[in-house]
Amino acid sequence: MSKILTIDDIMIAFVTAVFYGALDVIFEPFGLPELVKAAVTLVLGIVVEDAINRAVFSEDVQKSPTNRMLIYTGFVGLFIVGSVVAYSMMGLNLVEYLVDGIRSTVVFAIEGFAVTMVIRAIRARKIRKRYGDGKDGYLFDVTEEEIEEANRENQAVLDTYDADKVVRTKTGGYVGEVLEDDVVAYRGIPYAKPPIGELRWKAPQPLEPTDTVSEAKNFGDSPVQLEQPGSMIKFLRQSEDALTLNVFVADDEDDGGKAGKPVIVLLHHGDFSFGGSADPLLYGDNFVAAHPDTVLVSLNYRLGIFGFIDFTEVPGGEDYPDALNLGLLDQMAALRWVHENIAAFGGDPDNVTVVGFESGATSITLLAATDGARDLFGKAIVFFGSPDFAYFNPKTSRSVARDLLKETKTQTMDELVALDTETLKEAAKRLWRYMCVPTLDGTLIPADPYAAYRAGVASGIEFIFGIPTTEARVVRALIGQERFEYMVSEELHEIFKDIMTNDILQELGNSAEEIFHRYLAEYQDAPDEIEAYAK
Repeated sequence: MSKILTIDDIMIAFVTAVFYGALDVIFEPFGLPELVKAAVTLVLGIVVEDAINRAVFSEDVQKSPTNRMLIYTGFVGLFIVGSVVAYSMMGLNLVEYLVDGIRSTVVFAIEGFAVTMVIRAIRARKIRKRYGDGKDGYLFDVTEEEIEEANRENQAVLDTYDADKVVRTKTGGYVGEVLEDDVVAYRGIPYAKPPIGELRWKAPQPLEPTDTVSEAKNFGDSPVQLEQPGSMIKFLRQSEDALTLNVFVADDEDDGGKAGKPVIVLLHHGDFSFGGSADPLLYGDNFVAAHPDTVLVSLNYRLGIFGFIDFTEVPGGEDYPDALNLGLLDQMAALRWVHENIAAFGGDPDNVTVVGFESGATSITLLAATDGARDLFGKAIVFFGSPDFAYFNPKTSRSVARDLLKETKTQTMDELVALDTETLKEAAKRLWRYMCVPTLDGTLIPADPYAAYRAGVASGIEFIFGIPTTEARVVRALIGQERFEYMVSEELHEIFKDIMTNDILQELGNSAEEIFHRYLAEYQDAPDEIEAYAK
């Protein structure tokens, strides 16, 4: 939306104008009344303009410069051929006729093009006013109604209800919502006690058994986080009381329901700092509609300074030994809830597959090496994640804690716990450059996960690993071009620094940049685009 008028629009206007003119030429010998001719020309012109729009803005054309050139060349070629045919068969100079004889007809195209541009400009202005101009990430064109619907909260079930529609678990009964395509969604189900008040920065506590029936038609609160410009979560309510999950199942009661379905548990992405199960990219209804013999579970876990921070050096921090890996402990609590309750939804607790992308994938590689977690799933699909994305020691996490004290003007854990959520969130915004990620603490997670893997710690789990080719584009779209360039610059700086502290390379006496370029130059199959991509 950065450009209102593009070469595509000009080409569409040109072709449409030519078509209007051609119709006028074609209808000329039939002696049709002017009103009839104008009406037919207008209707056919609108149809053709729509067809041309679809062709020019199709994915195949827009993604390929070659295809765009071919379709433009084709339009011009058709005009030339039409001019030759018109001259040879009717003695008409189509170009001259267009210029001199059919101005009134071409007006249709000009007016239509002008109206299109005005509508587009108004819509672009509205989007920019609300979401920015695109340089900060994705532009979400969502309505107030959609945002309002996404922010609805579950209500207590006080009146009568259909007992057959209630799914009863150890932590209560839940009434879901029947969606299109025969899918039932159970959203916002708590899997642990709210980590608020005295439970802030404490390990998740299990819920008490209850027979209470609750509504489960709406997503729970999203975890408190730094709203990335390109994340839909910024429009949704957030709180520390966000340890909830969602279950999507097929509505197959007509055939008695099916039990023992494979269960897929989805761990969301977001660098352990943002995201949540309410992100539209992670809705499970479409998946279950396509695969009705599965049960899909998505969940929230604590993020950023609420989920990954080491308070060891803070006075009183000894009472918060789990703070540096709370997000992983939340995931484990959710998996235990699934193991204990998913059978009530028709799922098989002994056939659980965890799926994660980016930070969700990293979580899986750590959980698989963690006591108390790896027995809760038997299969794992890991898209771009590894233990390397965790901190190898708590040094960085402790430095975040020190800076958090400075930003909040506090000195002890008691003072931090007493702060309200918004104060902590505002402080976290000023610390956005820090990454709050899991730490290989040697207690929850092995200090060397690779050694644990080699020793067979995850030998009972089947893995699928994948690496997306366009992950950088996703990150850039989420955080915006400026932040993306900053991150890349900082990362390259660290790489160069690490290389130059390598004893072997120091003996060579070459700078890191020279070494990179020499490698690229000498790489046997390195075309120019590899160096450009590396840069």
